[in-house]
Amino acid sequence: MELFVYLNGARRGPFEEQRVRAWLRDGLLRRSDLASEQLESELKPISTFGCVTPGIPPPPAAPAQAAPPADAFMTRRSATGGETILSFARESLGPYSRATLLPNESPCHKTTLHWIIFVRFAALALLIFFFLALPFAIAVQALTGSQLGWFVLPLPAFIMVLPTLAYVASELVITDLRVLIKTGIIRRQTLEVFVSKVESVAVDQGVLGRVLDYGTVAIRGTGRHEERFEAIARPVEFRNWVQRMQSAAAATPVHLAS
Repeated sequence: MELFVYLNGARRGPFEEQRVRAWLRDGLLRRSDLASEQLESELKPISTFGCVTPGIPPPPAAPAQAAPPADAFMTRRSATGGETILSFARESLGPYSRATLLPNESPCHKTTLHWIIFVRFAALALLIFFFLALPFAIAVQALTGSQLGWFVLPLPAFIMVLPTLAYVASELVITDLRVLIKTGIIRRQTLEVFVSKVESVAVDQGVLGRVLDYGTVAIRGTGRHEERFEAIARPVEFRNWVQRMQSAAAATPVHLAS
């Protein structure tokens, strides 16, 4: 039997039941974490899969645990406040986050801009195509008999380069120590703040934002003004992860497993 495990906003796998059972035993996974037998099937708590969970003792309370296998999909961070928090490899981060991470810092969650940014620019490209490019091409052919005007028709598609670059270059990462955000190409916006210094994280979603799961995230740090980041995918999950890291940091100092 193989399982797809839902972590960090995505299904990962498939993994053999022996591996899932070992991760449960070592505390890498919890019985309440979600999984499914097929990639598109319904997610259920791992505890509902009897072939995986029978006779598995709870993870030891001692923080000293064996290192995860080299091919694990995530690396392990030591338990804080009785909860084991998973992190992922630095290699999966963008260049800004990799260059900014501290030696003792471990990334735990990341998200991106929402695909809604492409819809806005696509609508603008269509308007330019139908009301500027197409009439121009028709007028050039009617007045001069030349078809050179038709070469302007693909030009509105280049508008999509801007959101593509913004989507690829933007990085929103939560580590066990800090919140790291970089968005934009022409107008670049960055934020680096320790989770212990985050005063509040507000999420602003309209009706469409709640349906498509995107919104504006406003982060206010202690003694600093509010920073707003628009069109963020899964903003509520992003806010919950910041609060989760704050709770873990308040419970006990963080020590990363080597």
